[in-house]
Amino acid sequence: MEQLLSMSKIFSEKIFRIPDYQRGYAWTLKEVKDFWGDLCRLENKKNHYVGVLTLEPAKEEDYKKWIDDLWIIDAKRYIPFYVVDGQQRLTTSIILIYVICQIMQEKNIEKLNYTTYDEISRKFIFEYQDANKNRTYMYSYERENPSFAYLISQVYDEKVVIASSENETIYTNNLGEAKRFFYEKMIDMDVNQLEEVYTKITQHFLFNMYIISDDIDVYVTFETMNNRGKPLSNLELLKNRLIYVSTLLNVADADKSRLRRDINECWKKIYHILGKSKERVLLDDEFLVTHFMLYFAKNIDELEKESYTRRYDHLGQWQSNYLLNDYFVVQKIFDKSLTIEDCFNYIQSLSECIDFWGDIKNPLSSKYDDEIKEYIDKINFFSIRRRFYRSRYMIDFSYLNVFLLACFRACNNNNNNKTLLNFLKILEKYLFSIEFYDGEAIEELCINLFNFAEAVVKLNKGEWVIQGIIDKLKKLYESLVTSTELNKKTVLYYSKNGFYRTSWLRYFLCEYEYSLMKKSKTNINKLNRWEIYERGYNSIEHIYPENSHNKYWIELFREYTSKQKNALKNSLGNFVAISSEKNGKLGNKSFPEKKSNTQNPVGYKYGTYAEIEIADYKDWDSMAILKRGLMLIAFLNERWGIRVGNGKKDDKYKFLGLQFLI
Repeated sequence: MEQLLSMSKIFSEKIFRIPDYQRGYAWTLKEVKDFWGDLCRLENKKNHYVGVLTLEPAKEEDYKKWIDDLWIIDAKRYIPFYVVDGQQRLTTSIILIYVICQIMQEKNIEKLNYTTYDEISRKFIFEYQDANKNRTYMYSYERENPSFAYLISQVYDEKVVIASSENETIYTNNLGEAKRFFYEKMIDMDVNQLEEVYTKITQHFLFNMYIISDDIDVYVTFETMNNRGKPLSNLELLKNRLIYVSTLLNVADADKSRLRRDINECWKKIYHILGKSKERVLLDDEFLVTHFMLYFAKNIDELEKESYTRRYDHLGQWQSNYLLNDYFVVQKIFDKSLTIEDCFNYIQSLSECIDFWGDIKNPLSSKYDDEIKEYIDKINFFSIRRRFYRSRYMIDFSYLNVFLLACFRACNNNNNNKTLLNFLKILEKYLFSIEFYDGEAIEELCINLFNFAEAVVKLNKGEWVIQGIIDKLKKLYESLVTSTELNKKTVLYYSKNGFYRTSWLRYFLCEYEYSLMKKSKTNINKLNRWEIYERGYNSIEHIYPENSHNKYWIELFREYTSKQKNALKNSLGNFVAISSEKNGKLGNKSFPEKKSNTQNPVGYKYGTYAEIEIADYKDWDSMAILKRGLMLIAFLNERWGIRVGNGKKDDKYKFLGLQFLI
């Protein structure tokens, strides 16, 4: 049954609940701003088509559990519905209407469009029963959903439910952002402007309302209809599929209910951890891909081969197809190759691994001590690199996340933080050395590299243990740093190519900054490591600038050829990690201006430990670049045990690309 209806007509003697198989409020500010833009552009008395609203009538056995709502269903004959499709638009509309109510109260506005605050609130927000203070929210999540408490207490500002910050997720963060956005847009409006917004949203935003009949499978409908708006992630689709599977299993009703409860609790936990850090929100499908490769590694021997033949961004689709089209499918229930134990085991593994995933991706909020947190943060640089070594070794950095997850789980099983720290330290050294040395030279010299995929399979099968992995990594790392031939070829590589576009430069400069901080004994962090990692080369400053048209630089380097000038600009000692904003302000200025600008104090004197160190130089000439380059070579050896060539002066100068200064 289809009808084109306004919000006022939709919210006529009906209450709406978002079922447990639905995702939460996934719209970000981008989608909310688009929605607001549609409303603002709508001419008076014109209508705007919002989209399809698909509803499922709630069955009696379901709504009988809604003890706060039975009075309005039984006594007032309100009809209860589940929202199958259209949740994002409907939720956005309700938040907007609530903010209008909020502003009416704050500004003592009695009526909008001849409708009082109380009438608007009763129609769209909640109806209440005077005798026992009972409240029915006209639109909300089911109580078990973590978004329910947030919606009621933080969006509707009700004191009936106290929302715990522990239940905040990506979805609740989005709810709060939408409310703040609408409030900022409307708080300065006068009565006429506010009334215009209210009239548009309640009378002229039209939904195509469709009510699902009993003969249509609601779970299948949910999967097939969510191709509009913001697409469902694979993790969200998987939750719906698992709940659907739970209804078909040939087991007792109590076991079905227990499975459905565990699915909901697992996804609640996953989205709480993924959205725990507002600064670094984690991607749900990245977790699902990683867990998939870990969970099935011991069962699918071809898994590691599959991962090598696919780009990382295609792995998500491959994994989704396997889970939704091959593994959690109806046919496997009928032929009894998929059991309730399989479902419970998979959910339990997801629930266990999301804890480790949260610790790996947001280490600063983890339970580990500071040194372990620091090393996890270091290794995260390499895990986001996702670089392929397309050689006969086929080392795929996209498998590093899976390897980390497997090793964290193994260390946790032994409850051994000392072993975990030892593992992280040798892994960091090994990963840096792979980035540092010339990949073609590694292949040419047939130096063995660590196979992350093989390690995951062996760990899953119990054939390897963490200490054995530590020993293997140490042996391979030592084979790299002690290879005379590899060091010789690497010196030639950097002598020819310079350092600016090297994959490890950002990490190296961050580590140098961190070493200076430790030496200062102040523990004041002056450089945002993740800003450098994520913004890339915009945060790498050429001290002697690439475009050196300033008179200072022209005079200082007049004696050198164009080739030698380029070598100086791209030599290791000429780089420093700074914020991208500061990089833009310093630009091509002279060294005295870069050191200190009294009118705009953004110079090196006011910067990081490395910047302050650079500011001690009187001029930034070729000798300064050479001197700092030699200092960084010493740090390279001290920090990672890497010797440049044979360690003699000629090799160091050649490595820096400055052999013409000898």
